[in-house]
Amino acid sequence: MTTNTTRLTAVKILQQLLLQKGSLSTLLEKYNSADQNDNSALLRALCYGLCRHYEQLVFISRQFISKPLRKKDQDIFCLILIGIYQLFYMRMPDYAVINESVATCEKIKKVWAKKLVNAVLRSTQREMDAMHTMINAKPELKYSHPAWLISMLQHNWPDEYLSIMDNNNLQAPMTLRVNKNKTSVDAYRALLGQIGLSASTGELTDTALILNEPVLVDFLPNFSDGLVSVQDEASQLAVNLLDTKNNETILDACAAPGGKSCAILEQAPNASLFSVDNDALRLKRVEENLMRIQATATLINNDIVQQARIWQQAQQSFDRILLDVPCSGTGVIRRHPDIKLLRKPEDINKLVPLQQNILKAVWPLLKQGGILLYCTCSVLKVENTNQVQKFLSITNNAKELPIAANWGIACQHGRQLLPKSTSHDGFYYALLQKC
Repeated sequence: MTTNTTRLTAVKILQQLLLQKGSLSTLLEKYNSADQNDNSALLRALCYGLCRHYEQLVFISRQFISKPLRKKDQDIFCLILIGIYQLFYMRMPDYAVINESVATCEKIKKVWAKKLVNAVLRSTQREMDAMHTMINAKPELKYSHPAWLISMLQHNWPDEYLSIMDNNNLQAPMTLRVNKNKTSVDAYRALLGQIGLSASTGELTDTALILNEPVLVDFLPNFSDGLVSVQDEASQLAVNLLDTKNNETILDACAAPGGKSCAILEQAPNASLFSVDNDALRLKRVEENLMRIQATATLINNDIVQQARIWQQAQQSFDRILLDVPCSGTGVIRRHPDIKLLRKPEDINKLVPLQQNILKAVWPLLKQGGILLYCTCSVLKVENTNQVQKFLSITNNAKELPIAANWGIACQHGRQLLPKSTSHDGFYYALLQKC
């Protein structure tokens, strides 16, 4: 059963999301302590499900609410969406969903809404088959993606866009990056087996283990000693492509939360790494991750464009630059389904010039013959191959290095990974060399 406290917490989180006052991960962290019944797994399941199926839930609710609720009653609207989600997607008796939803109106101190919540959920229960038929008739409802994003995906990937959306609505697997300085993939897999956890080796890298079932990191053997880290396999490709060497000077330009910084130092422990991020709290996570694997880097809390100007004046240069630019996150929707609620078309229009500005700002820091790896967790070409094409067209001393690989899709520039159900996220990579 869902406790009313857990349901009420889910209402608060969804309200905050709709008001653009945080992301799903930050809000779950903030509100988890509000659930005194220790139903954190249930709360997480509710909130992720609400975000994954939001377009569907709103559509269904509108079939049975005669007029829009007032802004001050958005909590009741969220409560109704939670009830609809449970009726459609959770193994819970219908009567319990309806009764508990109605009872939660008292906790919200809106007793008047009991009748409305009861009527909407009972109507949903009766018309469930009809709702399924209506939902399956429209892609934006069937796949529960905003229409603008469906249009972009279809334009970019006409043969793959349906599978992209399908995979976006699945739970992503938990993938580990094995620290080969401390253990081997086979040895760590055996450690997992000793405590009843099973995992398969990755498809893209020789450091990845994909757990059959996710667990808290506290259950991972020797996690605190740095034997493994949690990192999607597509993201693990970065360090292989960058091909870092000991004694090189390396820049991780947008470093938080630090997975790639740690991977760089696992591959090249004697490299001189500079990790930059403009978010002090997120940079703290980089520091914590580095401490856990017993590695050291120079951490700088600054905007990378500003920091690049400082370094240019100081004539600081780098052998390798990892540039994982801020992006739409459309390749990691399955891990962050709130992207479908939070992201707007105008956000893409703001991100594209920002990405180009960052690329142009850090390029002068690269030594002649040095390599820059441009990457995003996006599947939109405007953020990926189009960005590289534009940069190459205006930069005389830049050339693209081909990525010879059997993974992903070869683009006009770089390679694109699309999200895969049992494996990696969506990710884009392009290698550039200063000539």
